[in-house]
Amino acid sequence: MRRRHIIFLAALLAAPMVTAADWKPYTNGRFGYSVDLPAGFRTILVPENGDGIRLESTDGQTKLSVWGNNITEGGFSEESDLRKKFQIDDGWKLTYGKRAASWASFSGTKGDRIIYMRQIALCDDAMGNFTLEYPARQQKRYGPRSSTGW
Repeated sequence: MRRRHIIFLAALLAAPMVTAADWKPYTNGRFGYSVDLPAGFRTILVPENGDGIRLESTDGQTKLSVWGNNITEGGFSEESDLRKKFQIDDGWKLTYGKRAASWASFSGTKGDRIIYMRQIALCDDAMGNFTLEYPARQQKRYGPRSSTGW
């Protein structure tokens, strides 16, 4: 039986005036996780296979993807490295990375854009992922909080 894992985007995306009422839940039944999604983002894609959801800000400048995938033979660490390689192959210069046994995070830049990705191991050889891509000028809004962390 799958345990439900909750990935909180609130700490990452919370603007000072955002309240809990401004968030909407998204549950992925296929991979057994839930995410609170910020208001001000509209859904632009929900794949038929139930892998996840893709959203963008109302101005179209910020992209948020949330999805799950099955882990291949190499385990979580190898799958995480593969996802990281996809970003590098797409032209991203990764400048930060941190990993533990059941999660990984990395971020980087491409031109005037910033990307942040978080991966969390789920039950049944699966992983949950989210990627946030935004203009560098929005770093204050979407970047880490300096005094309190994420």
